[in-house]
This record gives sequence, structure tokens and C-alpha cells, in this order.
Amino acid sequence: MKLYVLFTGLVSKKHLSGGDQLFLDLAPRLPREIEIVVITPEFAKKHWKLVARKDIKFIFLKKNIFDTRKNYIFVFLSYAIRAWKTYRILKKAKQIDAIYSCSDVAYADIWPAFLISFGKPEINWITRIYHVLLSPKNRHGNKLVNFVVFYLQRISFFLIKKRSNHILALNSKLKKELLGLNFPKNRTGILGAGIEFRKINKFKATEKFSFDAVVLARIAPVKGIYDMVKIWKLVHEKNPKWKLAWIGSGGGYENELKSKIKENGLENSFYLLGYLKKEKILNIFKSSKIFLCTDHENGWGLAISEAMASGLPVVSFNIDIFGGLYKKGFISVPLHRTEEFAKQTVKLLEEEELRKKLAKEAVLQSSAFDLDKVAKDLIFYLNS
Repeated sequence: MKLYVLFTGLVSKKHLSGGDQLFLDLAPRLPREIEIVVITPEFAKKHWKLVARKDIKFIFLKKNIFDTRKNYIFVFLSYAIRAWKTYRILKKAKQIDAIYSCSDVAYADIWPAFLISFGKPEINWITRIYHVLLSPKNRHGNKLVNFVVFYLQRISFFLIKKRSNHILALNSKLKKELLGLNFPKNRTGILGAGIEFRKINKFKATEKFSFDAVVLARIAPVKGIYDMVKIWKLVHEKNPKWKLAWIGSGGGYENELKSKIKENGLENSFYLLGYLKKEKILNIFKSSKIFLCTDHENGWGLAISEAMASGLPVVSFNIDIFGGLYKKGFISVPLHRTEEFAKQTVKLLEEEELRKKLAKEAVLQSSAFDLDKVAKDLIFYLNS
């Protein structure tokens, strides 16, 4: 079997979405008789260097003038160029048995696959859907950008419904939501995400950090950056010695967040660490006490699973995955209730026994998400 993987939705050299990271982790677990061909931007080479599978063939898209720009117009144009280049590569391919689209929003992963597979039932096109974007009026951030991204996802949804053989939702609740959007029941299934639980859980820290709380997310309004400043200001007032680490970049709001941190006098308490390699992230996880999740929407939360596997209890807003996917190991509060979020954060930092209890629950919860099972499920869909 020859499988083409469209890994084209990257915005920056450093930031990876959960969907992209998931396939990086799955690739070594797929049978060697599956010939994998990855189409990806040239700057993504670094992400594949650590993947423990050396027989993958790569077709790198040469850098275009809009690549890795933070302006959303440039991102749109970069994706459009990648979509066209990807389509031309697929059109020239002599054999395509299956196509796997890593993203549901990045149309460079969707449009070329649709055009190539339409009218060719012999091509097994597998698509992933991680979450349904909130409507522009309910989503924080630039209203025009949110409007465009929302409808680009809806266009992708239309194409997926029209042609995809297997439409794979991240969890049962999302599947139900998709069926409510008229996705075909007979072609809509579930393929979860997973982590290297044993490796993360048994990781021995080689560095010690002095952070009390940690976040791992791109810097964007939908990840709750404005909420977090309000929350941490209240936490800081309770104990100025507590420190927060925000790991991640790629949202285009770094300078704005830095200004907010400075305005609120949090420079010595709220640290922006940017993109970090996995080993350093795990060292910070193992040094911290709690994980904070201010996401407004999320289909899985790979970072949450990894934090839990590291023994970190979570404080979050009560988005669907908390109570749906994650059953224990966390405290959640109503969306945007920053005072309550801060109160629960302080409580968890102060009460060691509660923290230990939730930490044990978090580890147990994360142990249920194993990559080997996800790989077996994907193999099933590739062969059916």
C-alpha cells in the first residue's frame, strides 16, 4: 500500500498542531509494508529528524514568499500555494492507494486530496476532524480572521462529506456533533489521539526549574491568553513568589501578550518560554506543581494528556473535553470565569494533599491514551 500523508498545514518552523504531532508519533507504529510518502514544506524537515522510522519518503515543498509569515493574509496565500503544489505532486503520482489529511482547517491538506480522489473510488481518503470551530461571534480574536477561518473549515467540511472514505472524529462527543452537521453516519468514525505514556511517566528530570504552574499552548486568543493574564494577576496578588511558565508560540500575539504582562506588573512571575524541545518541556513538567488550561475550544488536548502523564493535575475551563474525554485529574470552572479559575489555582497550589490526590488521578487518566491502540485503529481504517 502506498500512503500519501499531507503534512502541509504548518504555520511556522516552530509550532506544531496536535494533529501534526499525532502523525509524527504514529508513523513509526505503522507496518513497514505501508509505503509512506509525506508531502510537507521544506522547513518541516526538522520535525521529522527525530521520528524513529527511516524508510519514509519525503517530497518537500520549496519555500514560497509567504511561508512562516505571521500575518493571516500571508498564511492564507501560503496555504493556497501549498495546496496547488500538493495537487500537482499528487496528479503526477503513478500510484496512490490512500491519502491521509493531517488537518481539518488547513485547506492545503484537504483541497488537493479532494481534487485527486474525486471520481476515483480506488483511492482511500482518510480525514481527521479535531474540533468544530466556534462561530465568529463567539470566538475571541480578530473578527475578520475568525470569520474567514470558520468558513474555510466549513468549505473543507463540505468537501470531506462529499468524498472522504473515512471521516474520523477525535472523540464520541465530536462525532455526535458532526452527525448533527449532516456528516454521513456510515463514513464517520472515531480515531482518538494518544501519547507515549510510559516514556513520559517514567521520564527522569535532568534539569530543575522553579515554576509552580505551566501552560503548553500556542499564543492566541482562543487559547485564553487574555484570561490567563487576569487569572495570574489574581494568583500573583495571593503569592508573588509563585511563577507561571507559558510554553509555546505560533499564534501571532506574542508582542501583545508581553505588553499585557508588563502592564499588569507580572514580568517576574509570568514567563514566556516560546517553542521548546520535548525533553525540556518534560523537565519543566516534572519541576512544576500544576498545569493550567485556558483553552476556549479543543478537540483533545495532547498537551493536557502529556502533562497528566507527568503527574500534573489540571485547572481548566469546562470545555467539552473536560467531563467528556477527561473524567478525572482536573478541576474545571465555567468559561471566562477568571476569578473562579484563579481561586481554584490558588487552592491547588496551597493544598498539597488535594494536589497529590488529583495528580494520582491525572496519571491514571492519561494511561488510558496509548499510541499503540490509536495506530491499530488507523491501520483498520487504511485497510477498509
